[in-house]
Amino acid sequence: MHVADDQGAHVISHHLSLTPFRRLLKNYTRICESYYDAIRHPGPERLESNDMGQRGLHNEAAELLRSRLSRKVNIDNDTSCSR
Repeated sequence: MHVADDQGAHVISHHLSLTPFRRLLKNYTRICESYYDAIRHPGPERLESNDMGQRGLHNEAAELLRSRLSRKVNIDNDTSCSR
């Protein structure tokens, strides 16, 4: 992972194991499959619940990333999480 400042200048490179993210990546794959199923069947409820699940999973992954990088990089909440 290459980290840059807000001007795009290289700050640091950091190697990060993806093993802790395995469950989140599997769940994200399932959410994507669920999304494609939801768009084939009418009804906004399915898309809304899928969107909420995707947002929650994204925020969980963002928090995990923040914790894994906390010793090396300071990432604020606005940068790492969706609103």
